[in-house]
Amino acid sequence: METEKFQDYAYGELAAAMPHEQGVCFLPECSASFNPTRDWQIHCCPACAQKTKSEMRTWGHKMAMALLVHRMGKYEKDDDAIRERTKVARRFTARIQSEWLQDRLRRTAASITGRQE
Repeated sequence: METEKFQDYAYGELAAAMPHEQGVCFLPECSASFNPTRDWQIHCCPACAQKTKSEMRTWGHKMAMALLVHRMGKYEKDDDAIRERTKVARRFTARIQSEWLQDRLRRTAASITGRQE
């Protein structure tokens, strides 16, 4: 069984509220302006797309176990140890998401500052 990509699953919602600026490379350290050849294009070149894929893989690996553990225990009502494990998995996931966002914002700011100098 192949699971569909988030981009396919949430196509309409992403089209209505894109998580990137159209015509600006989604890779924070690049953030170059470019003319997209497709409506869905978020990178200026294949190298930036590959770097983003690698970034997502790295952060995804950090979150994978916590995401799975959270889902495994989400509906537990009786076992306190499983409920505590589930809570810590949820907190960990939220923390890592925040760290990832802060890292991207920092890299974007550094890229913009570097171009202005």
